[in-house]
Amino acid sequence: MSVPPIAKATLQAAVINAGSNVLAQGIKAYRDEQYNLKVPFELDTTALMQFTTCALIVSPLGYLWLENLEAWFPGKTPVTEEKEKASSPEDKLVSKPGLNVTNTIAKIVIDQVIGGAWNTVLFIVTMGMLRGLDMSTIKTQLYMDFAGIMVAGLKLWPFVSILNFTVVPADQRLLVGSLFGVLWAIYLSLVAG
Repeated sequence: MSVPPIAKATLQAAVINAGSNVLAQGIKAYRDEQYNLKVPFELDTTALMQFTTCALIVSPLGYLWLENLEAWFPGKTPVTEEKEKASSPEDKLVSKPGLNVTNTIAKIVIDQVIGGAWNTVLFIVTMGMLRGLDMSTIKTQLYMDFAGIMVAGLKLWPFVSILNFTVVPADQRLLVGSLFGVLWAIYLSLVAG
């Protein structure tokens, strides 16, 4: 029995995010030790479960987002086949579809502007809800953290989008995003506390 691609991508993202959270906790413990706070490292399983659950909720939506972006703006320009009408043997060769630069640029911009904002809001709200915060507190957190996370994201995610939309096959984009997301998840874990 084969696992649906969305389920496989979601599980990969959850495992990668869980590992990122453990790394972030280790980094924070090391940093605290450097400031002479003699607190032994103890894994915060609640934070780990919240972060992993957040990934399980957000990742399927990210998968569908990337899938729809590709459907709306195909990355490859189809090649019209005129093999039969060709006059010379060289003309009968079929070339591979080329990169559709206009659609690729559109995907990158839309992914950064709309997708980035949507993912940031979704992360802040989901983590707030998983922590049992009331909506007023979540709105305040959203107001306080949104811009900082978006600006920090612009240091990593445009590069990932360019890579994903030019080189990576559509069905592997969430995995590649999740692998780069190790760095991002460590950052978010440290920011989210």
